[in-house]
Amino acid sequence: MLWFHLFLTLAGNACLYLASPHQRWLRAPLPGRTLLRAGLALNTLALAGWMTSLHPATAFFLMMTLSMLLLTAFPFIGLLRDRRRDGPR
Repeated sequence: MLWFHLFLTLAGNACLYLASPHQRWLRAPLPGRTLLRAGLALNTLALAGWMTSLHPATAFFLMMTLSMLLLTAFPFIGLLRDRRRDGPR
């Protein structure tokens, strides 16, 4: 069940990243409000799931740590995708 909560956290933060107008994963931006709501809903479900599996304080800090890690890594993943798309220089 922890893998499912991890997937929800990943999906929620990916939606939050894609809601940004400066995201680098897609060529054209997606509707920000819809993705923002979806990301918040997925993160809320993930937090509720983490809290059923772990102590609430542990779940909260785990969720925040994962979110910080993912939201820091996503722009770098976008840069790697841009470099592969452009080819070697």
